[in-house]
Amino acid sequence: MKLLTATNETQRQRPDDFMWCTEGEIVKFGMECDGEEVDGKCGCRRSMVGVQCNKATTTMKVIHVEMTCEELTNALRDNYKEGGWYNLMGAESAEKSIRIEVEDLIRLSESFPVGSIVEKRGDKFQVRKEVSCNVR
Repeated sequence: MKLLTATNETQRQRPDDFMWCTEGEIVKFGMECDGEEVDGKCGCRRSMVGVQCNKATTTMKVIHVEMTCEELTNALRDNYKEGGWYNLMGAESAEKSIRIEVEDLIRLSESFPVGSIVEKRGDKFQVRKEVSCNVR
């Protein structure tokens, strides 16, 4: 399946870019502050969060991963548990949220070609750098 991963590619294209994840780490949606502007100091409206490190990046790369939907679900479940969200939300609510997030991540990733560098601008995701191919 295709998923978004953290990348350093195109970092510094925008003056407020940051990359605190591990290169190639699968990313997920993060929490957003109420009233935060897209280019606000927090960065929550323009970034995604690494599933393992729980740190954010403003640049994501679409890659094909050898991972099943069940494995992605388990990775998000571990992330929710490690972050304390699983207990805070309760198992039933957390599981519903995880299912929705897995579906949204897969749908989002499928909307871009493998190799594309993507950025988040509020509720909008757009390509920063398209995949190029050599034609003979």
